[in-house]
Amino acid sequence: MTHDVGKLLHRNLRYVVVIVAALVCVSIAAQTTLEDVFEEIESLNKLAIDAQADINHLEDEHGDVRQQYRNKLKTIDGQKVHNRNLDLQIRKQEDALEILQNSIAEVDLIESAITPLMWRMIEGLEQLIELDKPFLLEERTKRVADLRELMGQFNVEDSEKFAQVLRAYQIESDYGRSMDVSQQELELDDGALHNVNILRVGRIALVYQTLQGDKTGWWNPETREWERLPNSYNTPIKNGIKMANKQLTSGLFIVPILVPEEEED
Repeated sequence: MTHDVGKLLHRNLRYVVVIVAALVCVSIAAQTTLEDVFEEIESLNKLAIDAQADINHLEDEHGDVRQQYRNKLKTIDGQKVHNRNLDLQIRKQEDALEILQNSIAEVDLIESAITPLMWRMIEGLEQLIELDKPFLLEERTKRVADLRELMGQFNVEDSEKFAQVLRAYQIESDYGRSMDVSQQELELDDGALHNVNILRVGRIALVYQTLQGDKTGWWNPETREWERLPNSYNTPIKNGIKMANKQLTSGLFIVPILVPEEEED
């Protein structure tokens, strides 16, 4: 009986050892599985963090690309506006070029006609002096001679020549709005030479008076001769001479003029 009990105890003890060993193995296996799970979770978390970082980086790059795209669009719009302005400027320059070409053609035409025109103007000026009252003849005839000489100078531009011709006409025009006095020797009606004052009143009248103021005469444009005037003109012409010399305040005085005869019906 005792032997049977011992055998039973020995057999039960083996079962306990086996059970304990099994439990230990199960415990070790369970511990090993949890550590693996934690490691896997940690690895997944790391992968998720890395993936999120990659996503954030890609999002930043996408934002940069999107901003660059917007900037490119703005640049393209600005370039289009610039191109339109350039097209407008080019069209205006083409119009201006066409006008300039037409002007050049007109200038060539004018240059071909300007020289004959200047010669005609000089000849007209010379005829004016010949037909006009004989005042400042030396100065005026020299001016015409200088213009003729100028026309033969090929190193002078036509524009300068034309300016000189116009200046000569301007001087002749100014004579009609001015009054002056000059002295010269003049043969009077007594056949002798006398020093006289020549008073020019615009182009209205040209009169003389001896230095003593006792003889007065005028240039008759009809007869083209110097003719004696009545003594009643002595004082008015003397006053006119003083006015021209700034010795007397400007005023009115009598001068002889031709009155056109009325035509008969």
